[in-house]
Amino acid sequence: MEKGKGMRDYLRSLYRYTFWADDQLFDCVAQLTEAQLRQDQVYSIGSVWVQCHHLFRVEYWWFLFLRTGTMPAKWESDEESLPWLWAQWASNRDAILAYLDGITDAELQRLVKPPHWEAGEAPIAVWQAMLQVANHSTDHRAQILRLLFDLGAPTFEQDYLNYLDSLM
Repeated sequence: MEKGKGMRDYLRSLYRYTFWADDQLFDCVAQLTEAQLRQDQVYSIGSVWVQCHHLFRVEYWWFLFLRTGTMPAKWESDEESLPWLWAQWASNRDAILAYLDGITDAELQRLVKPPHWEAGEAPIAVWQAMLQVANHSTDHRAQILRLLFDLGAPTFEQDYLNYLDSLM
């Protein structure tokens, strides 16, 4: 086996699963009324809208930073609609998949440190940043799924095995 191929294949699979789960989440969130979407929640960081925006913004800025070394101040628009958020996310997903398709062992091992981290925080390898982002996404999807359940909206099981079943 080619050196590093296992890690590259693992990360590609992890992100295909992440995007499958994100798509399932979109389908559930789309069932909410605008009032439900924006309803303030005491759980976690706020409304379903705030949670979704945060989830996809973190995916966006981390991978933009990994690809370019730059950190965006904001997304391209201040629009606050689900169709806009989904379009931003779809564009970001395509960029992430292209990045993963061309990733090298050297890139996976490259050390990175976002500019907003404290001075004493050590840099991490690109592959570690990718694991952080995927785990962060899973965590927030779980939080959003709980909010959706509480609001009476449909939910789904985000197990990796369900993703594999969807490929059959």
